[in-house]
Amino acid sequence: MAGRVVLFLSHADATSLRLAGSCALTAASMNDRVDVFVFGPAVAALVEAHGDPDHPAALLQQARKIGICRLLGCSASLVEGKVEPSLAEDALDAVVGWPTVVEWSRGVVDRFFF
Repeated sequence: MAGRVVLFLSHADATSLRLAGSCALTAASMNDRVDVFVFGPAVAALVEAHGDPDHPAALLQQARKIGICRLLGCSASLVEGKVEPSLAEDALDAVVGWPTVVEWSRGVVDRFFF
């Protein structure tokens, strides 16, 4: 039976990006719905990685292509990181604030933090 997995990604180092990507890709491959909430410097890293198959965040984009994984950027982090909104549109499924993060992750047991 398919479930739900929520990932919170706030670190932009290669290890965190790869671990989050591996977790998201595995869960999506198992037909779990995956929401990856991206915060802080990880937002800029994910946007920068878009289209680069060698970037440590490439697995996150692969998980997204499966169709049941959403990459959701924090609106405040987008502003703080001076990320160009038009670039974020291509790399992220949505830009959301804390009320959405809380509502969309409510009740999900499988939560992972990177």
